[in-house]
Amino acid sequence: MPEPIPMTAQELERLRAELERLKTEGRRRTREELRRARSFGDFRENAEFEEAKRTQATLEGRIAELENVIGRAQVIEGAAADCVAVGALVVASDMETHEEMRFSLRAPGTEGPDAIPVTPDSPIGRSLMGKRPGELVEVETPSGTRRYQVMSVSFGSDQAGAPPDTGGDSAPLRS
Repeated sequence: MPEPIPMTAQELERLRAELERLKTEGRRRTREELRRARSFGDFRENAEFEEAKRTQATLEGRIAELENVIGRAQVIEGAAADCVAVGALVVASDMETHEEMRFSLRAPGTEGPDAIPVTPDSPIGRSLMGKRPGELVEVETPSGTRRYQVMSVSFGSDQAGAPPDTGGDSAPLRS
């Protein structure tokens, strides 16, 4: 049986809304694109038709991913306002380089603020869970142990000023 994915009720609701939107509006729009592209005839040299098929495949892949994540979702209760839990934006200082790092602790397939996406079952996620500002965190990485000090923890509306995740353009975790 697949592992449950811990997430907040808000994250689950966001995923359900996205799934519904993709199944209705997304599929309708894709059907229209395919219909329009077919009207050009000659499928062997129809770039519009090939593009519409790629768009449809991407859409169906995202729908399948969302259905999988939603099916494995385990809603967690909110933690103390200053305690790291799923849905938190954590600002931490690298104890060696003194560089400030922003981690967004969230379920796979969900979007969050402009920060390094971290799942609860990753090494950094497991290390951060339950920590409060001022506490030290040690994370085992392939290049050795990294130490961070948690500077702040925020949730939901506290993150409102952060720009949305662009889907993969976040800075990589330095190890």
